Amino acid sequence: MYAAQHDLVIVRTYADEGRSGLRIDRREGLIELIDDVRSGRADFDHILVYDVSRWGRFQDIDESAYHEFTCRQAGVKVCYCAEEFDNDGSVIASIVKNLKRVMAAEYSRELSVKVHAGACRVASLGFKQGGPAGYGLERELINESGCSKGILLKGQRKHLQTDRVVIRPGAENEQRIVARIFREFVVHRRSQGSIVRWLNNEKVPNHRAKAWSYAMIRQVLSNEAYIGNSVYNRSSCRLKQARKQNPPELWIRATGLFEPVVDKSIFVKAQKLLEEKQGRWSNEWLLKKLRETLSVNGKLSASILAATENMPSAALYAYRFGTLREAFRRVGYVDCERSYDYADARKQSEAELLRQVENLITHIRACGVTAVFDPQTAVITVAGKLAISMRMARHYVGQCHAPCWLLHRRTIEPAELILALRLDKETNREVIDYFLLPLHEMAKNVISLTATSRSRFAVYRCPTTDNVLQAIMEKVAALLT
Repeated sequence: MYAAQHDLVIVRTYADEGRSGLRIDRREGLIELIDDVRSGRADFDHILVYDVSRWGRFQDIDESAYHEFTCRQAGVKVCYCAEEFDNDGSVIASIVKNLKRVMAAEYSRELSVKVHAGACRVASLGFKQGGPAGYGLERELINESGCSKGILLKGQRKHLQTDRVVIRPGAENEQRIVARIFREFVVHRRSQGSIVRWLNNEKVPNHRAKAWSYAMIRQVLSNEAYIGNSVYNRSSCRLKQARKQNPPELWIRATGLFEPVVDKSIFVKAQKLLEEKQGRWSNEWLLKKLRETLSVNGKLSASILAATENMPSAALYAYRFGTLREAFRRVGYVDCERSYDYADARKQSEAELLRQVENLITHIRACGVTAVFDPQTAVITVAGKLAISMRMARHYVGQCHAPCWLLHRRTIEPAELILALRLDKETNREVIDYFLLPLHEMAKNVISLTATSRSRFAVYRCPTTDNVLQAIMEKVAALLT
């Protein structure tokens, strides 16, 4: 209607249906719009927006103003169809727009408080508020009368607002495993690492059908659901901000919801043991355990620590003392046969990776294409469509192999391309060239890059950042067309 009244013709529509307006991430429609305007591909001179809040309910109100400024700078006028003012750059329009942006942000904050209060109230009644059930447990769907409507499988959700989800004990074999985990930890005083090895050696799958980890065992040992309780609000993530842990007084606990899987006395003892272990792991105690292990084995390594009963992990030693080698040095052990240079160079490698990312993003944006880097996943998203996972390829010389560069991929990669930064032979600190690899070329978790042109990966080699940029822009152009 607005277009007809102002003699405008709709040539293209950008929409972000079902997406949160708190952040621009994953809003493909808005990202594509800004990208088209910046790159000069826009074949229109007006943008029709329903109202000011449609840019987004950003908590920083300058963000929506920035997107409008980007369009105006490119010669594209922004029109608000449902607003009472004309977006003509006047003082009144500027004041009203700023007020509307504040109101949009405040609306999200108020809604967040109301939603959280409602979730806490429902949780206090014993109903589950999202997330997986956990090992040995299952989710049951019930109606408003409390009658069961069946068990929810992985990925299934309720579809009626009046329905509720409750936690129930799961398969009997899984309940037996849970009970044995508590028994091994409390009665036999087995370490969490030892329990992980036992479960994995017995090939017992967890609820994700994967190998067990230290974190999973700790989650089982501290989960009150195994004694029939439900605990909510242990952590929170408000308005797409960083997740934070809440103090126990803010937790919402409902008790006695079903017959316990584990005896309550054993569960209480497990919590005390967890607290004792957490409290006694001072640096002095960690070094004492290292000296004991060294006296028994005559040497130290990450694999020896992993195979030793009641021994903290190598990751903990590296975290406490900076590097694993430094922890070994504190107890008087120097491994002359093994190089720990990779540990010492980790911080420098991370800094170099960030420097390379910033340089690449600057060049991509100079071409008029959007580029966003997520430091948590180490992924660059170009033009809102192409995801590139950034990886370092370190030089390695094995005992029975020729010199090569090892490239590790994660079990689940969030990108379709991997940009490997190959480091120099001498220091493993300087980037010498790049490999832009499709994910399907990395069927294994680790592959080896070599300097020879006969390697099957040689076709993906990019000698300089200019070559990387050219290859990326070609792939973006192919996606956009």
